[in-house]
Amino acid sequence: MFTYGLSHPVAIVQLALAAAVPPVQNDVRTAKDTVTVYGQLRTDLIYDTQMPNPNNQFPFWINSPDTTGGESNRFTLHPRLTRIGLNFAAPESAMPGWIVTGQIEIDFQGGGPESRETPRARHLFVKLARGQGSWLIGQTWDVVSPLIPSPNDDSLMWNAGNLGDRRPQIRYTGGSANSEFAVALGLTGAIDAKDLDADGVRDGEDAGLPNVQARFGWRGPTSSIGVWGLQAWEKTSTAVGGETSFKASALGADFSATIGGNMDLRGEAWTGSNLSDFRGGVGQGVIAATGAEVQSSGGWLELGFNASPAHRMAVGYTVDDPQDSDIPVGGRTKNSALYVHNKWIVGQGLELGLNVLFWNTEFNGASRGSDTRFNFFFARKF
Repeated sequence: MFTYGLSHPVAIVQLALAAAVPPVQNDVRTAKDTVTVYGQLRTDLIYDTQMPNPNNQFPFWINSPDTTGGESNRFTLHPRLTRIGLNFAAPESAMPGWIVTGQIEIDFQGGGPESRETPRARHLFVKLARGQGSWLIGQTWDVVSPLIPSPNDDSLMWNAGNLGDRRPQIRYTGGSANSEFAVALGLTGAIDAKDLDADGVRDGEDAGLPNVQARFGWRGPTSSIGVWGLQAWEKTSTAVGGETSFKASALGADFSATIGGNMDLRGEAWTGSNLSDFRGGVGQGVIAATGAEVQSSGGWLELGFNASPAHRMAVGYTVDDPQDSDIPVGGRTKNSALYVHNKWIVGQGLELGLNVLFWNTEFNGASRGSDTRFNFFFARKF
């Protein structure tokens, strides 16, 4: 320790700073929060034999060769799935009787040019838990369709059989040791930003109502099952296809089971209408020319196998099948993929992966898009 007289320059600076900066008050909201940092550094190498839409980094379906001039091989290399997150836990004194936590998580799949990738918010929420119940306020996953197929970590087989995304919501979750129920009020239009009448207002917000989602689930020692549904409302200020009010709805189920210790079986099935905001209908919700709400059914099934403690394999099939009569010429009538997934845990947080997808998209009045997609990735988790 060093001491100085008042005439010493260091002492003068210290006194000046003390006068300029007021003393910091103890704030239980932040002073004693526990903050945990986590994430991953990841790079993907991807090769497609035909052009996906909108691009081969974030694919939803495969373009028809009629619109791309035939075969259109694509290669990309990107670090956009690099991720960083913060988990917060408030001290008990912050809100006696409640457990207060929160999460901030981003990756770099928000657009921008290569080498200047734009951050994308994934999770932004506060959670208040008490006993068996909890409230979540902010942005996180939809309540419906809680499982995710193993391949395609960019766009999660959305619009190809897997429903659900992340959106702002207010959610209550309750239950017991073997069961759980959740209900949420969410923002409609958070995903597709639908504005059919082009008046500058999202149709979901114009309806003046949030969407409603609910799920009831049961879990046992080696299996779980859930049933879920959603309802959303949309409104336009001028008629679209003779209509000004539209609804989105879906019913579905999910299940997972461990078989013999080394194998697992997972999947989801659903049916509904106007599901573009929930990643269904192959991205088609309301047909503007007719006002038709696109009916669609789909889901996915996956069988996983632990080939060794460090190697997991899975094979699966995923499909989104709109009702053909709802789809205009040029629209997408079916989107499906058969896939093989591999992931190796190398050690020290290192993972290697290789996914191969045989992906087909069918169109009304156009040739089918077919793509064999190879996706190799390297990740270091922390």
